[in-house]
Amino acid sequence: MKRNARLERGHLMCLLLTATLAACGGGDAGKAAPSPSAPVPSPSAPAPAPSASAPAPSASAPAPAASAPAPAASAPAPATDPLPPVAPQPTGDPCGLPAAAFCDTFDAPSANRGRAGELDTTRWSAARQAPGGYSWEGRAVPIGAATLPACRAGLPAQVLPPQDTLVCDPVPGIESRHLLVAVAAQNYGQNSYRIRQPFDFAGRTGRIVFDAEAYVASALVGWISVEVIEDPVGGASFDHLGNWEGGLVAKNGFEVQFVNDFASTPQAPTVGVGFIEVFDNDRATSIEPPSFTPIATAPGRLNHFELRVSQHRIEVWGTPASSDGRHFAPAVLMHAADVNLPFTRGYVSITTHNHASLKYSLDRVGRLLDAWTARWDNVGFDGPVVGGLREVEVPDALVRATPHPDEGPVVSMGYIVADASRGPAQRLVLPGVDLTGATSARLTFSAWYLSYTGDPPSTYTLRYRLNGGTWREHPLSEAEVATLTSGKNNGQLGHVLDIPLGDLVQGDNTLEFVTTHAPQSYPPVFSNIDLVLKTR
Repeated sequence: MKRNARLERGHLMCLLLTATLAACGGGDAGKAAPSPSAPVPSPSAPAPAPSASAPAPSASAPAPAASAPAPAASAPAPATDPLPPVAPQPTGDPCGLPAAAFCDTFDAPSANRGRAGELDTTRWSAARQAPGGYSWEGRAVPIGAATLPACRAGLPAQVLPPQDTLVCDPVPGIESRHLLVAVAAQNYGQNSYRIRQPFDFAGRTGRIVFDAEAYVASALVGWISVEVIEDPVGGASFDHLGNWEGGLVAKNGFEVQFVNDFASTPQAPTVGVGFIEVFDNDRATSIEPPSFTPIATAPGRLNHFELRVSQHRIEVWGTPASSDGRHFAPAVLMHAADVNLPFTRGYVSITTHNHASLKYSLDRVGRLLDAWTARWDNVGFDGPVVGGLREVEVPDALVRATPHPDEGPVVSMGYIVADASRGPAQRLVLPGVDLTGATSARLTFSAWYLSYTGDPPSTYTLRYRLNGGTWREHPLSEAEVATLTSGKNNGQLGHVLDIPLGDLVQGDNTLEFVTTHAPQSYPPVFSNIDLVLKTR
């Protein structure tokens, strides 16, 4: 039933929380390309059985606020004359694109593994975030075990990172191999996977396509999103409210968050576009749809999505859930926004969120979930193949933490950063750096700082050195200080540092960090560290 557009805009932030709050007044290889048209109902499917051994939460996330500030901007009504429909005939490309610059069909686990589990580390950079519990008790981005749904034979019942990122065999409802992501990070946790190949949409309308399990039981539990960020930083989120979702925000970019609303029920679940978040020089603008356009979903089933992106317009198309993961009904235009993006080339990430499944799933879903899982397939985009870039990553720490009596196994993903007066806490390694033809270099990583006690964040300085050489300094910028002191992002930053090429050597490189003036009662944590080389 079509809802009043004015009411929709005024209460959409409550709708995004799946009507779980009292203030909102309710309960909580070889696939054919689809074409935009009208939706059809999706098949229903039972949810996977709950785990009997799911650990209890070590910390609780507060429920998101019952109301939110009005959005900074609203979207125009969808265009009456959108781009031509996608041709329903197969294109010869498994992602359904006539000229794919990137396409991954997740047909087999890669031999090139790193932070991104069974994905090819030369193509994907993983970033796991857990902003609700960074460096307390000596932990650094602590993540617990995730109970796996059906995937393939020989896997354990529960996994820790990086085994939370798996290539699955066909399962009922999905007749091809595909990617499974199991996000056990609690309290605004997320697993983001950034494609190392940039997406270029300069002077054109580019297309990003993907199949995904878009089913949302409750936004207090989990959902999916897609980001396009100018800088190669992983794990971007949003900070509408201090506890929804309170994460790392990008300098320039945009993201699409897929959530459900009042109309979605356990018997007939649906999903829509909650908002498009646009970042322009560290300023975020949320563009909500004038009316919510849902499509049918189902647990363990894939929807097909297409983002059409130009510098001045973003469109989001989606289909109802498929019964086999290969054939999809026609797509509908879910949201369209006129924008003025400050960039024309960026990095695409696919993200699975876990707001706080241990806290809310029993009440909202009817069974205890230690992780939120989502399946993905056929991720790709068109356009020119951008060359001249090479990346190397620092492995995750993967240090086992001492579990509390009420929790299962936990690993620390990041690295605690000591004060300069104590010297570096560890020496990290960037393995196998190839400097052939390199013309510039950048370090990118996620950072967490305690920002509401001790010296003001305007005095914080991070220092780094490569290969035991000269210490380089990065005082926090005005924009970084403003982000930290906003009170909404839980202390998270995405650092992008230009580094002198002369500090690097061919082969393995060591990397050390310290800080000054940053509190050490809960010390800073750095994670998801990448070296990005520009080459001739």
